[in-house]
Amino acid sequence: MPDNDDNVGAGQANGLAHARQQALELHFSQVSYNLKSATNGCTQILNEACGSFKSGRLTAILGPSGAGKSTLLNALAGFKIRGVSGQFLLNGRPRDLMAFRKMSAYIPQDFVMLNLLTVEETLWVSVDLKTPSATAAQEKQKIIDDIIDILQLQSCRKTLVGNISGGEHKRLSIGIELVTNPPIMFFDEPTSGLDCVASYQVICHLQRLAHDGRIVVCVVHQPGSRLMQLFDDVLVLAHGEVLYAGEQRHMLDSFAGAGFTCPQYYNPGDFVLEVCSESSTTQRCDTLISQNKGRHCHSNGTNFEKLNVAEEAALIEMPQQAVWLDQSQLRVKEQVGFCFQLRVLLRRHLRSMSRDMFAVQLRLIMHVVIGLLLGVVYWQIGSDAAKIVSNVSCLFFIILFVFTGNAMPSILLCLQDSAVFIREYYNGWYSLRAYYISKVLADLPLQLTCPTVFISISYFMTGQPPEFDRFAMSWAICLMTAFIGHFVGVVAGTLFPMQLAIFLVPSCTIPFLLFSGFFIRLNELSWFLRPICDVSFFRYIFEGLLRAIYGYGRGELDCHATFCYYRTADQFLTDFAMDGDEFSWDLAVLGVYVLLLLLSFYVTLNVCIRRALR
Repeated sequence: MPDNDDNVGAGQANGLAHARQQALELHFSQVSYNLKSATNGCTQILNEACGSFKSGRLTAILGPSGAGKSTLLNALAGFKIRGVSGQFLLNGRPRDLMAFRKMSAYIPQDFVMLNLLTVEETLWVSVDLKTPSATAAQEKQKIIDDIIDILQLQSCRKTLVGNISGGEHKRLSIGIELVTNPPIMFFDEPTSGLDCVASYQVICHLQRLAHDGRIVVCVVHQPGSRLMQLFDDVLVLAHGEVLYAGEQRHMLDSFAGAGFTCPQYYNPGDFVLEVCSESSTTQRCDTLISQNKGRHCHSNGTNFEKLNVAEEAALIEMPQQAVWLDQSQLRVKEQVGFCFQLRVLLRRHLRSMSRDMFAVQLRLIMHVVIGLLLGVVYWQIGSDAAKIVSNVSCLFFIILFVFTGNAMPSILLCLQDSAVFIREYYNGWYSLRAYYISKVLADLPLQLTCPTVFISISYFMTGQPPEFDRFAMSWAICLMTAFIGHFVGVVAGTLFPMQLAIFLVPSCTIPFLLFSGFFIRLNELSWFLRPICDVSFFRYIFEGLLRAIYGYGRGELDCHATFCYYRTADQFLTDFAMDGDEFSWDLAVLGVYVLLLLLSFYVTLNVCIRRALR
């Protein structure tokens, strides 16, 4: 196995113009994959596939839809090991899976990036987290400049990722993985969604990367004749079996030997796809499969023994034995320390949030506008005993708005972040702890600003007691409400798809609202429903806010009507079963809810990590 760390340092020091000079050959033999399903039982996706890839050559994996192309690529890249059996050799030696993951790069078809970073900023994050901490800033800048020059991204260097074209997006995804100058690169349908011109440009870049000395393998769905000319080698897959794996110039001769003659001036790519799709040519396809196994299932005259890999294991390099490795341990180790990871991630989160018009800027504007509207509707009613019921409605609206105004936008903030987090985490960019802490800290400014602005406007416009202590208690309750709403939204947005999360958040919180003490007094509930009030965080929010406004010896209220039922604040709190100066208890319970939601968010990230491996 080549020494990857030394090669990475040398490659970066000399720029990205040339890859590692050591020749590499990745050989795979009798690779099978069975997909287990509760409804269909066990389905075989790959059936004893054999072939090899060499450095300095660009290889295309061809085949009709459902042939198993992406599955084979995932197995070769080491991203799929559950249900996989077979043997993988690198330069004739069993593949050390962890070392292989460090020296290879896998670019999926849907390579998600943060839309609110520029192209250069995206590359900077990759360089900061994928290169050793000792790397100088000038050297990092040179790596970025070389990548931009190689992939011709100069024109969009300062453009936000969300505003670049499809071809530029594909090239940027290549550039992100080029930071460590990997000698082996896998691409899953790099031309998907691109026109013929952009597709040709992307494949030309891949050809250049291959001819610099790398193994470059890509799945191509239906290449035109112009694209086919760029590939050095071809692997043809049909029904999970390899019909041909070798140089493209010998492909048609091999098919002709089995009885498949390509018409003159016909696109070879279209021809082999038609052969793979014909069900009446099974016997002649068997001839191609046998010929390919004869070429690739033997090496130097020695038979490769088929090694069975258990459902959650992968073969790594050990003397005369297989070692079992759980798939959750396939993560590459980080290159930089925790504090540096935290700093880079925190800077990225804050930069993205500052540019997010919908989830951040409009969110702040919404808190200002609704605060002003609330102040106009409930103008100076807080000190009037005759309007105490309306004031309670005002206070409950404050709670409801602060919660929903922070829960729903937080769902949107997690949608794109989740896919980016999973990819970067498994590529060893940063630890789960660093991402978690940076995410929590980056959200703090917005969680502090929005409720502070809202309560500052609405509190004084609605005529609540002009006392600093009461305002501080009301502000603390609003902060806790914002934190709870935010983390409820974050957990739902991370764990579920957007439509389901948007449905679940209000659906699950409505019962808590019902038992808050606003719609029915707590002492009027049936005995078997009372425990629900004790676990409703809205009960403690509502109770804490009422105690902040009417508790702590507020005494008699001003009455501007002929008769006021509630002349004293204590009488009102007693009727609502919220008497007693226990604001600190309400705040402490809300603090426990915040801690539980923080823990839930961490657990949710772990669930997403494990779910991504299925």
